Amino acid sequence: MLKSMLYVVAAVLLAALLIPDFAGRLFEKRTGATVQSPVATAPESERMDAGYVARIAADRSGHYVSEIQVNGRAVTAIVDTGASLVTLRYEDARALGVVLPGDKFDISIRTANGDGRARRVVLRSVRLGAITFNDVDALVVEEGALRTNLLGLSFLRRLTRYEVRGSTLVLER
Repeated sequence: MLKSMLYVVAAVLLAALLIPDFAGRLFEKRTGATVQSPVATAPESERMDAGYVARIAADRSGHYVSEIQVNGRAVTAIVDTGASLVTLRYEDARALGVVLPGDKFDISIRTANGDGRARRVVLRSVRLGAITFNDVDALVVEEGALRTNLLGLSFLRRLTRYEVRGSTLVLER
């Protein structure tokens, strides 16, 4: 009986791992559409009379993940309207020279992952596609506290607008 249950559990876990990939390939074969990479390396951007537009396709889980430029260097970030500020992982901020060993993380924060500590910084520039803003308020969280950088409201509020159209996030400056 226990052995049978172990086989069922193993089969369910295997199916959970394989079905998303299989479904993506099946969708591609039936419709001719391609499945978007989970991280857009460069959002589609275009120049308009009023400013610039960037588009990010949702990944399989519905998140808008893209490569952004922080102080001229590429990092991956998820667009997060629930984050008050652009928030960087310690590991990326350290590589960018935004924080140094010995810097104090003196701000208490509460996130979806629990309580933590952060350091407030100002980023020289943040760029998403053709959209760039200078002097962007940001937080750097303690080492290991965040898996992905967050493109929060300190960037998003400076846009003319942003909206979801279908499964694409459209940002306009």
